Amino acid sequence: MHKIILTLSFCILPLLTMAQHLGAYSDYQGHFFIFDHGNSKKIEDLQVQSYVIGGECIMYINNQGNLKIYRNGNVAKLEPGGIDKYFATDHLAAYQIFDQLFVVINDNPKILSRNCPLYQVQDSLIVFYDKESLLLKIFYKGVVHEIESGLIGKPISRLSSGDNIVAYVSSISKDFKIWYNGQTHAIIDYVDAITFKAGKDIVAYTKNNDNTFHAYYKGDDFQLEEFLPKSFLTGDGLVAYIDNTDAFKVFYNGQVTTISNYAPDSYFASNNLIVFTEYNSLKVFNEGKVHELEGYVPQIYRFDWNTLAYLDNSNRIWVFSNGEKKYLTNDLIDSFEIYRDLILIKAKLNRNLIYYKNQFYSGLSY
Repeated sequence: MHKIILTLSFCILPLLTMAQHLGAYSDYQGHFFIFDHGNSKKIEDLQVQSYVIGGECIMYINNQGNLKIYRNGNVAKLEPGGIDKYFATDHLAAYQIFDQLFVVINDNPKILSRNCPLYQVQDSLIVFYDKESLLLKIFYKGVVHEIESGLIGKPISRLSSGDNIVAYVSSISKDFKIWYNGQTHAIIDYVDAITFKAGKDIVAYTKNNDNTFHAYYKGDDFQLEEFLPKSFLTGDGLVAYIDNTDAFKVFYNGQVTTISNYAPDSYFASNNLIVFTEYNSLKVFNEGKVHELEGYVPQIYRFDWNTLAYLDNSNRIWVFSNGEKKYLTNDLIDSFEIYRDLILIKAKLNRNLIYYKNQFYSGLSY
């Protein structure tokens, strides 16, 4: 086990991510468009019911209730209707019909379970409880792994999954376990009370038998604190938390950094960003550095991957991405959404704008 030494220095490492190139929007007449690598293409003439944008595909339910998938310029029909939930993440597409769980491989549905009351879909894996076999299973890189058997009843009592990692408490042994890189590791034997949250490559957890706080990170266990934190959140290889003295800290790149000796008014962690407000200011922790974006808290701000966008007091949009803050456009904004590092903007006069790879593209309209 590695015990952490607190440091006030910040370590900066280059961040490698895949390019985000997909977006979707409807024009004022309800036509549905998909933005792909800088080009917009009309996909449906009638208003779609809903859609989700993934890193490699877009799934949507059209006007007639059909579930469809767009990938590499092509549209395929998956189901005629009856969809309860559907998901498009960085690398996966999945959906649920009643208790049946499907994953989409090469635009073809494959059933994972015919009786699945519990599941979580993440960027690179799906963890699910197959009630027919009483097994906890993980679909990862095209392979289904059988992780825990339930004998009678559910095999798990608690579960949290990240992009490529799963943490759970076994209903049979009561052990706290972590599945990572194809292997299951028993972390604590017979836990009575435990709090844990998973991110990418990381699980943060409390060890209640000695009241310490830990992070399981890339296969190693780090003790972060000798006392339980008041709260904590996880992201991609990071943990943000408020310790027992109200200090605000971040575990990142194998080190604990104190951001402030006082608890923030609010804080959020998602992917590579920690966004927090304190002293009526908006701040962000990214790649080991704290950036103060504004001396006030905007009413509307959103973030994903490496990008945060917000509207200022004059209803114009600013963006922080990869360590740089920019003013984007003089257009007055009705609304905006962020999908990874791509920003979809609805401006006044029914205009759709797409901010992609530091350029603006105008959405088509008929």
